[in-house]
Amino acid sequence: MTYPRTAGIRLLARLTALMAALTLPAHSQAADNDTCTVNQQIWPLCVNDHDGWGVERGNYCIARSFCTSMPPAATRSAPVDNNANAKTRALFSYLRSVWGKQVIAGQADLTWKDAIDMAERVRADTGKSPALMGYDFMNYGLTANWVEGRRKTEEAIAFAGKGGLVTFAWHWRDPALLKTAQVNNANFYARESDASKNTNFMIPMARGALDKSSPAYQQINDGIDMVAVELKKLSDAGVTVLWRALHEASGYKGDGWFWWGRTRTDGVPQAYANILLWRHMFDRLVHRHGLHNLIWIWNGQDPAWYPGDDVVDIVSYDIYDGSDNKTYGSQLATYQQALNTPVERKPAALSENSFIPDPDKIAADKAWWLWFMVWNDGDGPAGVTSPNNFWTGEYYNTNAHKRKVYSHPDVITLDKLPRF
Repeated sequence: MTYPRTAGIRLLARLTALMAALTLPAHSQAADNDTCTVNQQIWPLCVNDHDGWGVERGNYCIARSFCTSMPPAATRSAPVDNNANAKTRALFSYLRSVWGKQVIAGQADLTWKDAIDMAERVRADTGKSPALMGYDFMNYGLTANWVEGRRKTEEAIAFAGKGGLVTFAWHWRDPALLKTAQVNNANFYARESDASKNTNFMIPMARGALDKSSPAYQQINDGIDMVAVELKKLSDAGVTVLWRALHEASGYKGDGWFWWGRTRTDGVPQAYANILLWRHMFDRLVHRHGLHNLIWIWNGQDPAWYPGDDVVDIVSYDIYDGSDNKTYGSQLATYQQALNTPVERKPAALSENSFIPDPDKIAADKAWWLWFMVWNDGDGPAGVTSPNNFWTGEYYNTNAHKRKVYSHPDVITLDKLPRF
């Protein structure tokens, strides 16, 4: 999510309502013995099993084991990166130990104004600090002097130095413009009503695979290599990153609002192209760049976009309810959707939210989100009630509710974290 983006908020609210109404298993059900319906499109089932999508005899197909619900396998005891460093393994073990018992308090702090300290706003309102801060590489690569939000790496290192946990997303701007004079005009949207805010960039595909001969493929690698530099700085500082790449990929009903989930005209399923991009990013960051300080958070918002248990540590969803829904529910339906997405049993996190679920309702419903992450404020002063302010003011969460959450015994704040 970005700000200002009220249209995106409305779409996510609609997506939340759609998920709450689901009665089918999380994986799309097979229409008959030979096909699977995904986002109202019918795809043939693969003869051979695959993780998600596959290509057989030149045609796209979806795995039977993915299309139908399966009993969950055991919870993985270590990160999917077999060479994850000791600190990353220790953090992963801790996350597994608290999942199902407590919820980690998180707060996003993005790019609008460097002088705004979202952790301090939380502390001022509740007397406690979030245990987890959310950052974004959105403006990295931009060169204009007026651009803010290019010191998130340093902010994350400083917060980790206080004993906090950090997560990063990446609003990935048009890779084709990264190394050009037009870089400051680079966007990440694919279908905004204002065409000037959109990019035409598309994941390059050829013969069922990423097109490695295309300029777009090299441009994608340039972008991954750029954030690898920042992730390496974090690694060198001893910081493990909860890495939430390619977030909100499916958008609404499979129509992505970012270029990594955009509608395609070449017959390639959007989910399939996105899955290949995810797996390529995993390979390049882990194996080429040797980054072993990452815990991989999938946030595709649709089970058909899931890239496979071998490249995902934690499943997450973003939920934005309408401003009139101050019931602070547990979001049980979406939590169950998240649990049912992988075959292995993996923790589920609330990676972006407006309303904070009531910890009492979380416990009652057993909707144990591993963490919540309140979206950040706009660029105005603290205390102003506005739809652009997800923490400050009382548009989404009353001050009394914030204090209840942050003082609740089931909520992990900065002072309750162990040292890793």
